[in-house]
Amino acid sequence: MNNLKDKVAEIEEKRSELRGLISSTISEAQDLAEGGEFEDSANGLVDLLQVIAWAKADIRELDNEANPSLVTVMDQMGTRKFDRGSLEIERKVSNYRSNWQNDVLIRSVVNTCLDEIEQRTYVDQDTGEVVKERSIVGPWMEAVIERLLECAAFRDWRVTALRAHVPGLNPDDFCDVKRSTKAVLSRKKG
Repeated sequence: MNNLKDKVAEIEEKRSELRGLISSTISEAQDLAEGGEFEDSANGLVDLLQVIAWAKADIRELDNEANPSLVTVMDQMGTRKFDRGSLEIERKVSNYRSNWQNDVLIRSVVNTCLDEIEQRTYVDQDTGEVVKERSIVGPWMEAVIERLLECAAFRDWRVTALRAHVPGLNPDDFCDVKRSTKAVLSRKKG
């Protein structure tokens, strides 16, 4: 345990050193630019931004390794939530939804909405036939739906609202779902 604590302390120290080094590099590039050495400044900043991008990718990869390890340990501890110092750590399950069947969902929402409106009937002046309002409005609504599907980029749907407004609809049946369990660290309220 002590070795782990020492390593984490060393990582924190290196993180602080890295931040200082990056800040001084930015200042140096700004000084070069103020001195008229624009190309050297620009090239140095581009190189720095590339290194920062690589570091972010490395950190993201390490987080994707460390976080599941913490989730596994929490499972072994038999806990979903615990406190450590000023932090609250909670294991949460998330659903990432993609590749929505937008055409089906938008039609379901619109049709459910139309179903909620009290049906009225009209008399066709030419034929004398009784016509339901829905048969008049339907083609217009279909045209609106088609135009929305052409023009809008639907990335996500509000699953709680879908469940509330389209009875019996399970949003997960209309998209790809990837479940993930993650440990979320947050400051304790208090």
